[in-house]
Amino acid sequence: MAEKHTSEELLKTTLVFDVEGVVLRSTSLFPYFMLVAFEGGGVLRGLVLFLFYPLVCLLSKDIGLKIMVFICFFGIKKDKFSIGRTVLPKFFLEDLWFEGFQEVMRCGRKVGLSELPMVMVEVFLKDYLSVDLVLGRDLKVVCGYFVGLMKEVSSIRSNLLINDVFGERKCDSNLIGLRCSNKIHDHHIFSHCTV
Repeated sequence: MAEKHTSEELLKTTLVFDVEGVVLRSTSLFPYFMLVAFEGGGVLRGLVLFLFYPLVCLLSKDIGLKIMVFICFFGIKKDKFSIGRTVLPKFFLEDLWFEGFQEVMRCGRKVGLSELPMVMVEVFLKDYLSVDLVLGRDLKVVCGYFVGLMKEVSSIRSNLLINDVFGERKCDSNLIGLRCSNKIHDHHIFSHCTV
């Protein structure tokens, strides 16, 4: 990317990137969920996640992700969940892949795509990486408590977000995409980018 674009051109570009494949070094999402389970739910919840992890490894990535989300978030009060604002950003900074971070910081407008729930990554991406828009899955909330299920992103909502991000520039060369090929959800937003 650095050889093809000058610094001035990069400041005018919109970069769409996979958070887990481009910015974070860890290939496993388990450490992040273990931190949430332990800090948000205590030792017992952390132990339950630890005991379920072998099962998570045997199942598909998507089902494993749903199991970890359920164990970590079920019954946690939404208003009291501060780990995404306090503890996780420090953990993400320690796991930062420096080369990916440099490439992300070179671009003007940034859009981060994540497999992790929004409550886990949004503050880190916006406050520490100056990401303009975070695309991820929200968690379902009932009576102020997380139920441990992720909302499915509808194609209508996804298209609205794409229009919001790109507007009329869908085929513009000022859209660059950086992604990892082993993602659970291969987001169609990358079809509008130079990858």
